[in-house]
Amino acid sequence: MKKFVVILAVFVMALFVVSCGGGSDEPADSGDTDTNNEKPADTDTDTSDSDTGAETPDTATDTDTDTNTDTEPTNEPTQEEPTDPSDPCAANPCEANETCMADATAEAGYVCKCQEGDVRVGDTACPDNPKGKLHQKCENGSWADIEGTCILCDPGDYPKVCGTYAQKMWFTSVSKLYSIDGAEGWTRTYFHIVQEQEQDKVHIKATYCNIKIDNDKSDLLAIVMPDSFAEALGTAGKESVIVKNDDGTFGFNQDVFWEIRGIDPACYGENPAEYTLPENKDDQCVQNWDNDSLPGLTVIAKGTLGGNASMGMIEKSSSKIHTGLISKNGLQINALVDWTDEQKILVVEGVNQLLKSGAQNLQQNSSKQPGFTGPFNFIEQFKIPEGSDCNYIVTNAATIFPPDPVILK
Repeated sequence: MKKFVVILAVFVMALFVVSCGGGSDEPADSGDTDTNNEKPADTDTDTSDSDTGAETPDTATDTDTDTNTDTEPTNEPTQEEPTDPSDPCAANPCEANETCMADATAEAGYVCKCQEGDVRVGDTACPDNPKGKLHQKCENGSWADIEGTCILCDPGDYPKVCGTYAQKMWFTSVSKLYSIDGAEGWTRTYFHIVQEQEQDKVHIKATYCNIKIDNDKSDLLAIVMPDSFAEALGTAGKESVIVKNDDGTFGFNQDVFWEIRGIDPACYGENPAEYTLPENKDDQCVQNWDNDSLPGLTVIAKGTLGGNASMGMIEKSSSKIHTGLISKNGLQINALVDWTDEQKILVVEGVNQLLKSGAQNLQQNSSKQPGFTGPFNFIEQFKIPEGSDCNYIVTNAATIFPPDPVILK
């Protein structure tokens, strides 16, 4: 059920990742042995995803060996239903946290058994809102409505995608940074996603949980995003659309979403795409989002050229989710992402002042890594138990998501 089978693509950078994490623990993502407990410094998010959204643009870098493995890469990933036919739950509308068990007496072949204490979005309409659904809690093996817990959930003829999801965004980039030209980078950002649904319209609240950045020259320069970076980004509101495909499947798209970080929103108003980032730390539009001694948002440069320097950064990013695919039971969403990223380093506290030249990060749709054939920029999104938080996603990343597609040597 975890095999990602659609081509995907979002915005992230080899040096600084657009997304970040809300937790200080590095997600244990399928074999990744790197842990980043810098204070400040850290998120991964895969990304990321699946798509719902999911989108947004999402970080920590790592200089340790990454042992993640990519299983069965394909040169031309096909757009297929993101479910595993060997899993009996694949065709059963059970929630992700339920146990799907065989029932020889049931004509349907399977029945859903709940785990004591689990919570899900049920099918009971809210008393004061026919388009809403009550949450349910598993009590004595059966689902019981929880009064006063209404969530907008009106799927109609579309897959039911309301509720809580974990999203992983993966970005492949090529970066140019003063003496480093052409470094290939990979960013995974993890998001906590809450979705409400009005048939084909999906209203999303995406919270940054964790970001991790790797690049093929991290021994020279690696950028670490502190916990404060992720916490400053908080939760973003997004809108997505479900589309009915001609083959009977359902797609998932999200229009361009802009993020201007470390800048007073009043300075760009309703037109972030046309806004030009300032060059001066004393510009009246620059804000100290993480409330430390540096303007903008603080990131840490490590490696031979980084010298453990602290940098005050502002950023302008965009992401667009497209070519998505939703599983029939609504438990998984995959999609491609297109992204852009521009950064300005306003202040450098450290030996290497050349870092102030910043980085140019461009979306990469190919890779120099053996066996990595794509997709190169994508999101994966999986249903998780209601009430789960970022800590749940970070802690269980290795089992929620498939392995990373790049093996670092």
